Amino acid sequence: MDKRTAVMQKISSPKYLPTLLLHKYCYGSTEGLGTSTSKEGKEYFQDIDKHKKDFVWVDEQDGDAIDLAFSKKKIEARKNWLRQFEPGTYLDQRIKKIKYSDFVNKELILFSMADLQRSIPSMVDGLKPGQRKILFCSFKRNFVKEAKVAQFSGYVSEHSAYHHGEQSLASTIIGMAQDFVGSNNINLLQPDGQFGTRNQGGKDHASARYIYTSLSPLTRFLFPKDDILLDYLNEDGQSIEPTWYIPIIPMVLINGSEGIGTGWSSFVPNYNPRDIIANVRRLLNDEPMQPMDPWYRGFKGLIEKSATKEAGVTYTITGIIEEVDNTTLRIMELPVRRWTQDYKEFLEALMTGNDKVKEPFIKDYREHNDDTTVHFEVTLTEENLNIALQEGPEKKFKLTTTIGTTNMHLFDSNGVIKKYDTPEQILEDFFHLRLEFYEKRKKVLLDNLEMDLLKLDNKVRFILGVVRGEIIVNNRKRAELFIELHQTGFTPFPKKSKGIDVAIVGPPLKKKKMRRVQKWGKAE
Repeated sequence: MDKRTAVMQKISSPKYLPTLLLHKYCYGSTEGLGTSTSKEGKEYFQDIDKHKKDFVWVDEQDGDAIDLAFSKKKIEARKNWLRQFEPGTYLDQRIKKIKYSDFVNKELILFSMADLQRSIPSMVDGLKPGQRKILFCSFKRNFVKEAKVAQFSGYVSEHSAYHHGEQSLASTIIGMAQDFVGSNNINLLQPDGQFGTRNQGGKDHASARYIYTSLSPLTRFLFPKDDILLDYLNEDGQSIEPTWYIPIIPMVLINGSEGIGTGWSSFVPNYNPRDIIANVRRLLNDEPMQPMDPWYRGFKGLIEKSATKEAGVTYTITGIIEEVDNTTLRIMELPVRRWTQDYKEFLEALMTGNDKVKEPFIKDYREHNDDTTVHFEVTLTEENLNIALQEGPEKKFKLTTTIGTTNMHLFDSNGVIKKYDTPEQILEDFFHLRLEFYEKRKKVLLDNLEMDLLKLDNKVRFILGVVRGEIIVNNRKRAELFIELHQTGFTPFPKKSKGIDVAIVGPPLKKKKMRRVQKWGKAE
């Protein structure tokens, strides 16, 4: 098949991908009928019998497969089904009659795994694939000069083989730059413009066309240049982001995560970077770790442990409410992820009544909030204030929420989904992997230093040889000189040239350097 002019029909990639890569064909992915041209659409329907598939119900396995995929009672079985997934699974497109069980186990499972991988982050870098693509392109572009979010999302889509909507990508970029209470403890991208506030939980951000972002100054400190050690993926014929990055501390604990995929959901609270670093130092000193509690930057309320179970810990998050006088209450903080606008609507309901609040409980309220702080002044009758105090003002005014560590599912370094019961378990897994990569980086740095030393040794020997008349450079061809250098013990160095290793003997001899060496020889 001619690689330059061949037209391949749309095929299932797991089977054909190795062949495409081996023979260096150009290929891409399709997203629905919109990706196909009018000509291709006509080709599909002209050969409709070839593309049409019949589903057949053969035996009980077909019914069991449908239940496995969709029944609410088969949650655990569905998890085991996904755990047993083997990469390279595919449904043979040549088969005309497809069993339901084959479709579920060979085709639907591909979608389910892709959905899970998009929804659940990695324990190693705390990122989902879309976020990792954004970070990859930020590093590739050396993204220190700000650009519009809309423009940068186009760059990411082009350079990382992103196959979903650019609007979704822009939302992910905005989410990585948000820094209001309840979002990131450390935002990896820098916000320049209205990226959203705690007023509406970030949904009040401006359009991607009007806001700018760049790489946060802290990001490269958190993700040091281990790039050469990482395992990079390949898609659509281009090298894209790695399987995961390896930061110096577990970012999944710092910024938390939340996601729902096929079979699993995941929620990891945010933790204090200082607590994490202190525990890393304890591990380095072979000391036991101290338990860590959730922490959100800028939050002024209380986060208290309320229940401990084998599967994890539950915490109660409480806002701040205080009595001003016998008819006034002041609310100065809301629970994490209880947004100001939502709470304002709740106070409106307490004041006017609705389906949930049959009788008004407060007389009025005033708001003195801004984009970072909460301040409501609530007025009510003395009788109702006493009722609130007896019931508990935090409970009456819905100023408590709960979060837990009972659902911390993450992909480990091997790409296997794993449940963690405590943040300390996540930190310990991360710690041993990070140590392993420090050893790898140390080896690479030492190898590079040894290479630099050999190059310097070559240069010194070469210059001294010319000066002493042991090496003649006048009126000689480069190739002839290189052969002599190789024969006299100069070290050859590999040089990358269009992806091919070529042995270059001795230091490169450019014309100016050659003239300089010849001048030294004459001076001697």
